[in-house]
Formats: sequence, structure tokens, C-alpha cells
Amino acid sequence: MRESGGGRQQPAAWYLRHLWHFWHLCRVWRAWLCVGCAALVAAPGAHAALGGPASGALADGRPLAQAHALRAAGAAQVSDTTVVDVSGVTVHEYSGSDGVVFAIAWSGATIPDLRQLLGGYFPGYQAGLRARPAASYRAAVRLRTPQIVAHAAGHMRAYFGSAYAPALVPAGVDLASLGVQP
Repeated sequence: MRESGGGRQQPAAWYLRHLWHFWHLCRVWRAWLCVGCAALVAAPGAHAALGGPASGALADGRPLAQAHALRAAGAAQVSDTTVVDVSGVTVHEYSGSDGVVFAIAWSGATIPDLRQLLGGYFPGYQAGLRARPAASYRAAVRLRTPQIVAHAAGHMRAYFGSAYAPALVPAGVDLASLGVQP
């Protein structure tokens, strides 16, 4: 038995009742935690990978505008697929007549999942970032390798960037006119 402030004894049932309420409250919180984790895991990505098929964007994102056909100066036809992911990041995916994404540009309140966005080019991107001087970790990213060229900058709630694979860019395409930094 427990002694309260006035010298009275409280029965063990009081403890059991409070223990039961605490246990029930924990069950409710655990249930909400499980639902939240399941929603995060099940949330689809919103981007086709650089070098992958452009059709992948429509399967895993919410398209704003489906495949605008753009005429590049002189030669190739370029399609622009604009996709918005669940966090509100807008991604433009540029693909040539072969249907392969050769360039991407993004802007939004958060940085998108670059591992998914860059696909097989992500390891090269990471290696390029590691090769930068240690003092430049907060500076804008300007990465140029034979496999990938990437630019990214921004601040809290306003991030933007672009990347392209030089080997995949169709002949005659002006990247600057697409909004991709060359």
C-alpha cells in the first residue's frame, strides 16, 4: 500500500489502474507510429532515374504535365516530363526521341532523393563530392566528371539543381534553353 500526502494508504488497485492506462496509451502511440512508418515506406518516389526510361516517372509520381514535346535548336526532339513528388519537389525530366532520360532539373522546399534521381550515376556523383575540398561542404555543388555534370544550390525551403549525362545528350540540344546548367 502507498501512503498519500494525508497519511492515508492507497490500495494496490490504484497502481494497477494507472499502469493499465499507461499501457493503453503506449498501445495507441505504438499503433500511430506503425501507421506513420508504413506510410513513409509505402510512399512512392517521384522520379525516373537519369539514364533510365522516361516512362518510369509516370508510374511512380504525380505528373503535372505529361511529356511536352520540345524542339531543340537544329536536330533532336526532346520531351519534358514534369513530376511533383509527395514532398512538393518539382522535377523536370528531359528525354530524347529514344525515350532515355538524359537530363533532370529540380526545385522545391527539400532536396529530392538523389540516389533515386541519379540512378546508376549516383556513385560517380558521390565520388565527385568526396573529391571536393573539405571547406566547401556548404557551398553550391558544381560537379563535372566525364560521366555526370551536376549543379545544386539553395537554402532552407528553396533548393534547386540539375544534372545530366554528357554521353546521353542528343546532338544539337541546348541544355541552357531547357533550364539545365551546362
